[in-house]
Amino acid sequence: MQGQVYRASSDSYIVNIDGKSVKCKARGILKIKSDGICVGDYVEVDGGVITKVLERKNKFVRPNVSNVDLIVAVISPEPKPDYYLIDKLYLNAVKEDVEMVIAVNKTDINPMLFDEIKKEYGGLGINVFSLCAQTGEGVDYLKGLVNGKLTVLAGQSAVGKTSIINSAFSLNLLTGSVSEKILRGKHTTTKSEIFEINGVRLIDSPGFAVIDAMVSVEELPDCYPEYLKVACECKFRGCKHVSEPDCKVKELVKNGELSAQRYGRYVEIYNEISSRRVTYEKN
Repeated sequence: MQGQVYRASSDSYIVNIDGKSVKCKARGILKIKSDGICVGDYVEVDGGVITKVLERKNKFVRPNVSNVDLIVAVISPEPKPDYYLIDKLYLNAVKEDVEMVIAVNKTDINPMLFDEIKKEYGGLGINVFSLCAQTGEGVDYLKGLVNGKLTVLAGQSAVGKTSIINSAFSLNLLTGSVSEKILRGKHTTTKSEIFEINGVRLIDSPGFAVIDAMVSVEELPDCYPEYLKVACECKFRGCKHVSEPDCKVKELVKNGELSAQRYGRYVEIYNEISSRRVTYEKN
């Protein structure tokens, strides 16, 4: 029998087989493999034991999910948005050829944040929309956007991912809050899990503060559509837009035609990937 993993823990899995939830164990070798079994995997099951993970069309580490059709990056005024995290999440989505949209939640707290995010990312072709799980604003739009797709809600802790699930499905899952002392999200969701109702399938995932960009330094420039568009005007073919002279990207950043903040993050991500590769090669 074949099914899809809807929930995964250290020693058991809930697999959806023909619309029924079946609790399964995993064959020993699958549990110790580095890529293991994750939520979203299609698997073969024999006698309540997962014997094989079928080929994945995509795979993410944070959140640890596979075979997704859409990523909804959830941002809110509290905790303070982490633009590095958003950039890296987008890079990984491009790498895996998965569409990413941005939901600006908790608009009742700070309506101005939507304009800020729209200015930073809307020009890249990313769909940015406002949402408020508390008032219900944008929830119907989200449900229409994700209908028929396996969608993962990703982002920092306490941005409201679980509250969005609650609002969309009329559930009462435990939600987190923001620590007043350090303004960081408190973790409540500890495992990714697929929730399904009326054709909508959403994955609630644990919040995270750190994520690696799973692209190479060679691939990185092509993951920035605004840089790719003008790269042909750089002096050197294959320009990385970091230290090369006569770089069109750097010229446009200097003239204020491209975001200096986003470019600064690009350079830091480039250096981070370069450093990671050097460390890997040494080892």
